[in-house]
Amino acid sequence: MISPVSCPALEETPDPTATGPDGRLAALGDPADVAGGALSLAVVRAEPARIAAARQVSDPHLHYLDGRELLGPDEADDLADGFHLTAAAYRRMGKRFAAHAFAADGPFR
Repeated sequence: MISPVSCPALEETPDPTATGPDGRLAALGDPADVAGGALSLAVVRAEPARIAAARQVSDPHLHYLDGRELLGPDEADDLADGFHLTAAAYRRMGKRFAAHAFAADGPFR
């Protein structure tokens, strides 16, 4: 399982979204709505991580990777419009995934 990569506009703020005047993604939701069940990326990462950790006890073949390890918050400039990845970001993510997945202790070894 891989969680979403970084997207600064949606880390703590839920949908909806719109394109801002600068052409970049803008989150329009209210962060307070997360307490009532709205989904921010922080929530979308936390729940699968929790579930994967619980199920890994009985399924050693289940693996979880936080997508921020593939593209972190300090690399937001590689989101062309604040959401969509650039070609350079895809290449970097692919290299990072391969290094993780095929490492000596990685899930595909």
